[in-house]
Amino acid sequence: MKLPFEEWISKLHLSQNVTALLNEAFTCYRSFAYRASLHFSYLAFLTMIKELIMKSAKPMSVDQGRWDALVGKLQNDELWEKAVFTDLTNSTNPIFNIPDDIRQQIKYWKDRRNDCAHFKSNNIDHYHSEAFWSFLKSNLYKITLEGGKASLLNKFERHFDLTYTPSNTDFTYLIAAIEDSVPIGELTSFWSELINVTDHVSWMVGEDGYPMQVFNKVFTICSSSTQSNLASFLLQSTADLKMVYHYPAQLGQFNYTPEQVREIWRTRIWNDKSRALSIFGTLLRNDSIPPAELKEANEHVLEYISDFRPRDQATHYGLSANGFGETIRVAILSDRFNDWYTWVNPRADLLAYYIEQYPLHEDVVTVICEMYNKSRYSHWLGERLAKLFTNNSEKKSEFHGIAIANGIVIPAELL
Repeated sequence: MKLPFEEWISKLHLSQNVTALLNEAFTCYRSFAYRASLHFSYLAFLTMIKELIMKSAKPMSVDQGRWDALVGKLQNDELWEKAVFTDLTNSTNPIFNIPDDIRQQIKYWKDRRNDCAHFKSNNIDHYHSEAFWSFLKSNLYKITLEGGKASLLNKFERHFDLTYTPSNTDFTYLIAAIEDSVPIGELTSFWSELINVTDHVSWMVGEDGYPMQVFNKVFTICSSSTQSNLASFLLQSTADLKMVYHYPAQLGQFNYTPEQVREIWRTRIWNDKSRALSIFGTLLRNDSIPPAELKEANEHVLEYISDFRPRDQATHYGLSANGFGETIRVAILSDRFNDWYTWVNPRADLLAYYIEQYPLHEDVVTVICEMYNKSRYSHWLGERLAKLFTNNSEKKSEFHGIAIANGIVIPAELL
């Protein structure tokens, strides 16, 4: 059975040299040789950093001579370990942009490694290896030449570049690295920069310009503090409704107040009418609108919606379970239905949706049939009803049955 750290580290695609050292460390740990285990773990860590330097371009802030000297030392078996440690812990003229507390921890583990190598009097037990592995798990992503945040942003950019990565490649490992790579105080700027490095990826961000797939994954697997920070960022960016539209299950992340919910259905959803019904349906499904306001909300939405109908069953469920169908029925039976040009035409799709999705009543069938007797009526609605009855024989039979049972003359257009 693999150790927890062994399982975690196996997903990092490490080099053969690092993997061999870690395998030695795990073997020694299982054999109760804890000094050897910690020693090999420490060497594996320094080897990771050595390889990171060797494959990296020179940071702009580092003199070429200093960089060449460092690379030269890394190729010398006698000098490389000291060279890596020296630059890792150098806080006055650093190559590694890492917090000072990590530098102090590296110094601590160098001393414990010396306890192992020189068999000093300090006791080394199993928990030393476990603590060092915990240190690596928490900080490896932060130890980069550019700094943890910048390095992770580069990884995101490369992952979502089709030149290097297929579009369906799982990016969960990048989400899991956020909390280990980005200090809480830099999260807000991280989200902004993440948008900038992914805004060209049309297959992933869509027309919104926001990496909603990434943000949804953050809400799914990250800690509550990271989720809360992202929710605050999206609210302040007025991009929260984009998330609610794409991922309705994340509505609860925003902890809307009653006043904020009311603002959403009265004003904010109308910034994009194509999504208004979907977002409104999500609010209804989650009981976000107080019962006392449902009638007002339904009437307000019907008044402002035009050219759109519910696109999915989830939205239909939210609307139908909260009286939206009855609101449409009342409007059909009112004088609004006589305003064929400015009221009925823009809602032709929505009215056809009502006929299709809701049980029919005699009064509605009567009004629909009488519409065709007028000199002027909504031919847009007529076309949609004719198409509906052609494609939906059950609904046509329901409509005809009610008309025949009540002596209502069925217009030729609906036969």
